[in-house]
Amino acid sequence: MTGPADRIEILPILGIPEIQRGDDLAAEILANADWLADGDVLVVTSKIVSKAEGRLIEARADTDSEREALRQRAIDDETVRVVARRGNLKIVETRHGLVMAAAGVDASNIGCGEIALLPLDPDESARRLQQAICERTGRTVAVVISDSMGRPWRHGISDVAIGVSGISAVADERGATDKFGNILTMTEVAVADELASAADLVKGKLADRPVAVVRGLRYRDDGRGSRSLVRGPGDDLFRLGTAEALALGRAQASQDGNQPDVSALHADVLATLNTMAPDPSDGTGRAAIREGFYGLLAARPDATRRSCAPGHVTASAVILDHAARRVLLTLHPRVGAWVQLGGHLEDDDASLLAAAQREAREEGGIAGIVLEPSPLALDIHPITCSLGLPTRHYDVKFVGRAPAGAEPVISSESDDLRWFELDGLPPDVAAELPGLIRLAANRVEPNR
Repeated sequence: MTGPADRIEILPILGIPEIQRGDDLAAEILANADWLADGDVLVVTSKIVSKAEGRLIEARADTDSEREALRQRAIDDETVRVVARRGNLKIVETRHGLVMAAAGVDASNIGCGEIALLPLDPDESARRLQQAICERTGRTVAVVISDSMGRPWRHGISDVAIGVSGISAVADERGATDKFGNILTMTEVAVADELASAADLVKGKLADRPVAVVRGLRYRDDGRGSRSLVRGPGDDLFRLGTAEALALGRAQASQDGNQPDVSALHADVLATLNTMAPDPSDGTGRAAIREGFYGLLAARPDATRRSCAPGHVTASAVILDHAARRVLLTLHPRVGAWVQLGGHLEDDDASLLAAAQREAREEGGIAGIVLEPSPLALDIHPITCSLGLPTRHYDVKFVGRAPAGAEPVISSESDDLRWFELDGLPPDVAAELPGLIRLAANRVEPNR
């Protein structure tokens, strides 16, 4: 935002019909809101986006208990991590990074034969809607896709933004000075959430008004969509419910992970995590990321398979040359940046370490790479991988060294593959990679 608005109007769009699979949502909105103006913010309930995009599953059942069983199965399929569970109520993390009840799976305001899932990529849905309105009217609007959530320590639900296009979701006021000369150090305003909540005052859950317009706000667009609203695992102080945190502590202490009926590779990932000794210098950040891994493994017995659409474990390796003065990087076609070698686990991988070794050999074309058995780092990041869907990679990163004189051979999985001096990385390197490479160099330095 460029400053508080002098006046805000919140206007419902009336007359939008029941949205069906395949409907042109932009056309339905414009047919009932030819008064849209430049600078308006369109707030759209996620349910009608899901309906238009066909994010529905059939739930025809003879009894309420059968329908509930179908709903629970859908929740499990959309879940990356279980945060808390009390009977049938599950607070979980979705592929989008959202922590919410029932993974956003909803049977309200929809026919009894269907259940709605959240849009697959709400930011992309918002972008397409914004673009369609601009192309058809010549007007520039922002779009916020909203959904309702409960809130810790407070009764009642409130709408929040899960998809954003054309407006900065968060206004960062840190570094500004108030009228008393105090420098703001913590103030980040969730503008998109405030818009979603305000718009719901004229939409409501029972009023059959799924779209509203907020007018009068002065805003900017940082192009980040809703990503800046999602707190990363390293900054999350409340990763688990109390009972779940206690259970996790007991599982870690016993080293068994309490994981029945899982594959040997799944068990090896858990065992590998258990071997990583906490580093007091890490603070809470990396410990929280590791807890995210435990949550995924607890929620999904198929967490090692790329078919686990909400998120899955991957393995990568920072490969240094024999003298540990250069690093081998690949220009990843999907990421569009230079990254370390790595990829998905395969069912016939003997272990997580073996998967990282295989990926390094396949992508680097170098035989004889030796990896250190203890992981270098953990990371969780959103990506659209070869699965073709927005998901999350729970990446376990190793470090290794190539034999003296080794020359890489580019594979079909890379746009480019090169050695780079440790102090001469390319400008389009992934943001987290310089720190990871320093960590890798420090790890192997005593063995140079």
